[in-house]
Amino acid sequence: MNKIFIKTTTLLLFAASILSCSKKDVTEEIPKETSSRIEKLTDSLFYYAKDAYLWNSELPTYAVFNPRKYSTGSDEYENLTQELFAITRYGINPATQSPYEYNKDDVNETKYSYIDKDSYTGSTSFIRRHDFASLDLEGNGKDFGLKVGLYGSETDYDIYIQLAYPGSPAALAGLQRGDIITDINGVKYGTNFNSEVSSLNKALFDSESTTIKGIKSDGKSFNLTLNKTTYKTKSVLIDSVYTKGTKKIGYFAFSSFSSLAHTEADLTTTFNDFQTAGVTDLIIDLRYNGGGYLNTAEFIANKIAPSSLNGKVMFTEHFNSTMQNKKTQYLKYLTYETTNANGTKITGNYGELDYSVSGNTYTFNPNGNLNINSIVFIVTESTASASELLINSLKPYLSVKLVGSNTYGKPVGFFPLTVGGYDVYMSMFESKNSNNEGGYYDGMTVDGTSRDDATYALGNLKEQSLQAAYNYITTGSYLNSSSRISSKTTSTNQLKKLKEFSPGQFKGMIENRTKIK
Repeated sequence: MNKIFIKTTTLLLFAASILSCSKKDVTEEIPKETSSRIEKLTDSLFYYAKDAYLWNSELPTYAVFNPRKYSTGSDEYENLTQELFAITRYGINPATQSPYEYNKDDVNETKYSYIDKDSYTGSTSFIRRHDFASLDLEGNGKDFGLKVGLYGSETDYDIYIQLAYPGSPAALAGLQRGDIITDINGVKYGTNFNSEVSSLNKALFDSESTTIKGIKSDGKSFNLTLNKTTYKTKSVLIDSVYTKGTKKIGYFAFSSFSSLAHTEADLTTTFNDFQTAGVTDLIIDLRYNGGGYLNTAEFIANKIAPSSLNGKVMFTEHFNSTMQNKKTQYLKYLTYETTNANGTKITGNYGELDYSVSGNTYTFNPNGNLNINSIVFIVTESTASASELLINSLKPYLSVKLVGSNTYGKPVGFFPLTVGGYDVYMSMFESKNSNNEGGYYDGMTVDGTSRDDATYALGNLKEQSLQAAYNYITTGSYLNSSSRISSKTTSTNQLKKLKEFSPGQFKGMIENRTKIK
């Protein structure tokens, strides 16, 4: 059967009206007495999870779970978030005996599923519970535009700027990667991590204005005030071509799998430049890329893939057996409205869609005209979801290596289910490559270990991770000895990265297409 892939123009086209779970034809478990709005919302969230949550088979009955115990608070969003957290305690990873969604960085938060706290107002910021600033998948920021890393020990650390997002207040003020912040709003930081980390985070990401002092990468001092404002940034941060003998190595740093409407032109320009230069090998820098739209990952994969991969499997989506076997009870109450390729309006409900593996198999359609010998991805613990999917999809067919540190580990994806106006993103499917490989819940293991060296700009061959990737392509071996790696300050290479702070950037993998048979 032919599939017609229909792209929605915004995520909000997936939104549906609130489901009143007091209807008798939904389930006999639902209490028959008059229910309040928040009780209906907590019921709805539980029943959607019974249909759609990837590990739904491990959820208890309505009576045992008792969703309405999460309806007593005065804040709807907090009530639903607490309930979602409780739902994600089910689904145990046999390898760890902990929930698949156990978050080792914050045991009181989920690792994957969340509710967009700004979606109720119509925003598409993808902001989690405790995020302050925002950077969405359309390239819209509302913050200072800084990403910083704390390097050193708890009693002696430096605040390095890792990124100043293009177009942001920070970038327009001349701040850049490698600059060091020493003072914020008259307070000097760097000597007591445990007591300073909270106020530092608030000053840089939960303030309308902040004054910072520090030292530029060239040694000059700076003292400036940043005001939070809206701005438009881009996902392709930098691209370059390096020549070594007969090898032409294309490099680009990609910060987010934002919508194709936002990033397709930049990606096309980059790959056209690579084609013109005769690029033979690639280094793709995903060190800060938390994921985004699957069709953007497909777009990049098709620019890279040789023509011989045409029609071959790129990846598959594996929903739970309830969805695959069309046994859902509640998704039929969620409706969608979109248009097909001819502009004809199509409406339906999520219960009638095809969630089978065969109906959710994606194949290559190469269009890049490149002949790539090898690819090295630069990754860190911030590399997640759609980034990992791109890597996993290419592994069966091309020479793929990873440099940096192990990735986040998010082989699952979702589309939003709307409960009372809130977009709920719960783990719905696991992605696998053509070899049926997936399951990297603890992250992808790197082939060569290197540090994120914030003393050098992205694209500078002296930066540790880029140098290691470049060295592998040109010599076949990684740089493992710190004495062989250039750095402006030798101590930075040995410093532990204590913490990273950045705007509330999306971390996930969004399926944004409705499939109509």
